Amino acid sequence: MSSRYRSDLPGFASRTSRLTVLAAALAVTAAMAAVPEEKMPARGPATQPAAGRIDRSILEDPARPEKDKAEDAGRKALEIYEWLGVKQGMTVADLFASGGYNTHLLSRVVGESGKVYSVMEFYANKEAFDGRLYKVDEVKARIEKGSLTNVQILEKISEVPANSLDVAVIVRNYHDVEWVFESLKRKDVVAAIHQAMKPGGVVGIEEVATPKEGWDKEAHRLNEKLVIEDFTAGGFTLAGRSDMLASASDDHTKSGFEEGRQNMDRYLLKFRKAGN
Repeated sequence: MSSRYRSDLPGFASRTSRLTVLAAALAVTAAMAAVPEEKMPARGPATQPAAGRIDRSILEDPARPEKDKAEDAGRKALEIYEWLGVKQGMTVADLFASGGYNTHLLSRVVGESGKVYSVMEFYANKEAFDGRLYKVDEVKARIEKGSLTNVQILEKISEVPANSLDVAVIVRNYHDVEWVFESLKRKDVVAAIHQAMKPGGVVGIEEVATPKEGWDKEAHRLNEKLVIEDFTAGGFTLAGRSDMLASASDDHTKSGFEEGRQNMDRYLLKFRKAGN
């Protein structure tokens, strides 16, 4: 063999090797393209909720009443919980819990390692409004049907263990304190909530908006400035305000009893207790 041919052999071998690798890669690509879409491996991480995002399948819990599910879009409960920082394993409270809409969802969000106090206050009163406000039995039935084993019903906010709560929510019920139920004083309620919160704990308040000062009795609405004054005077810091529940089409003259408060212009406030 001539020296010319011998000197070309290494280059020829290298080129042959590269062609072999390229052909193999093309074959693998073609084989993957031939696999039906339904048989392709699942992209696990991409199907999971983003960090800090609550799994929306909680809303489809078959134990939840259909009337709850019908209100989900307007209430945006899971978005509110995310904004407040509710996470698995936390101890939380649904204050003035009514029929337990938030109690149920919070139970699913914090999970078996968490704890939910469903605090009734005037919803435990069998005499108020001829008994129409009494909701304890309704919440008990909800707990049993949904196996909400991490929920405890309490009659009074003062019964919540001191320094125990990571998050508390009051959804469209703070206006009932003192204005509707005169025996409940706002200063005392805020003090009881402050005592129940852990240092650094967060309280979320949702109310129906009004441009009128203070309590608008005719429209059953509460001005947010008064809520901020109450909670900051009671030792909390205003930690945030959200417009996620705002509605520009609400003229602020209708009451929530006319068209459902979950569809009206509402404000959302976040208060924090001092500490880590």
